[in-house]
Amino acid sequence: MSCPAFRLGYSHPNLRPDATGFSPWYETPSQNNPAPSSPTPPKLPLVTTPEPLPNNLGPTRLQQIYDSTATFYDSVVAQHQARAKELAIELLARQPGERFLEIGCGTAWALSRIVAASGAANAAGIDVSPGMLAVARDCLLSDAAIANPPLLVADARALPFANASFDCALTTYTLEVLPSDDIAAVLRDCVRVLRPGGRLVIVNLTEGEGADAAISDEWKRGYLADPEYYSGSRPLVLSPFMDAAGLTLQTRRYSGHGDSWPSEILLATR
Repeated sequence: MSCPAFRLGYSHPNLRPDATGFSPWYETPSQNNPAPSSPTPPKLPLVTTPEPLPNNLGPTRLQQIYDSTATFYDSVVAQHQARAKELAIELLARQPGERFLEIGCGTAWALSRIVAASGAANAAGIDVSPGMLAVARDCLLSDAAIANPPLLVADARALPFANASFDCALTTYTLEVLPSDDIAAVLRDCVRVLRPGGRLVIVNLTEGEGADAAISDEWKRGYLADPEYYSGSRPLVLSPFMDAAGLTLQTRRYSGHGDSWPSEILLATR
């Protein structure tokens, strides 16, 4: 559910359409993000550490950000996420009847495609943003012809499901907007709700490979200057979190090089 970096030349979903283009949804530049007419601030040095860059926005602020961008999120973001999400759906390989959960389903871009291909029975999606779920509900009703979309407002750190409730699960562009402790909590709860041997597919913004390294480096510089402008989204290397949660990595793919933002697509089993 993460947002692109405006400073990289993408339209930021924390921007809303108006007659003259896109302007910050909060109307005025933040103190760390001066107006275009202001002098360009110097680039900040990168902090190189195995730990993700800090994120202290909190769930309430994240909910506000994504509620405010829900109605036009896909129009500015989907093109930068689509290829990685398509690869994730392939890796998930959900079969009809399998109990499936999408965590941080957002506008249901992936969920609608999965249920269209394998059926809505035993499928569900959760998100912290009611605004996103309102868009998701419309998407499912129109694209997948689902009479009662299985969507819940819920906290991914404490999923409202019993142990071993699902055969497979998916989360895309969600973990990178969370603080490190919350990433660990979400993965632990994913393990809890998956059956033994169950599958989890994750897509997250990651360190760019090859020429994409310049993209992720610039993203991190901008993020360090103003995390809220990036909706808390920063590149992650997720494998240490997966190991700690008790997940076994089966497959890793990389998407980028013009096809998407620098992203890793991970298939793991409980």
